[in-house]
Amino acid sequence: MPQFKSAIAFVVLLVGFLSNSFSADLVYINSSAGSERLLKSDFNRQYFALASYVDTQERLTFCGISSISAALNSLPTMARPITPALAPHPYFTEDSIFTELTTKIKSRDNVLKSGLTLEQIGLYINSLGANSSVHYGSELSVSDLRTLVKSSLSNRYQRILVNFDRKILDQDGSGHFSPIGAYDSESDSVLILDVAKYKYPPFWVTTSDLQASIKTIDSDSGKSRGVVQITVNPSK
Repeated sequence: MPQFKSAIAFVVLLVGFLSNSFSADLVYINSSAGSERLLKSDFNRQYFALASYVDTQERLTFCGISSISAALNSLPTMARPITPALAPHPYFTEDSIFTELTTKIKSRDNVLKSGLTLEQIGLYINSLGANSSVHYGSELSVSDLRTLVKSSLSNRYQRILVNFDRKILDQDGSGHFSPIGAYDSESDSVLILDVAKYKYPPFWVTTSDLQASIKTIDSDSGKSRGVVQITVNPSK
């Protein structure tokens, strides 16, 4: 009987852990519902262009750095750097994001301490040769966010990164950056390609929940979180 009670207690604890880690409002891509939604979604082309470049962030504070490298590697006309480790193959690594220009915005050591703000992400992207457009969550309605996401996902020369608060989505953690990979009109949900792969697989979140999570204040900037559009020149 004691062993039976212990087994029940373990199951209860396990269910509690899973329910806290994976919110019922989120649909993860490694579930049948999540993968089916991707295949049926009407804005999924960018997922196939982007997903293979999404690597696990190498440091806890490098979510923004990892998101930038994934997005830039996936853009068709973006000039990639050649690093000694991967030569002669051009590729953005997290280390290659830190250049003379970007480290003037915020040094690698300081990014290690506190990551990047939304504004700093935009400045990094500009310094690396692409064009950024920063949109603060405090200024975006649900409709505005939906339009922005759909517009970016429809343009092969654009990518969109989101800075959201995990707490609002009942996930473990707080402020986080990741690329957006798809949008599904039927469920009005956005696919987040989470760069913290050691914590969560890619997941679908409703546009309204995502908007709530980007309206939160980033204590480092004193401003709301939001999204960053990245654009490259088609003829570059």
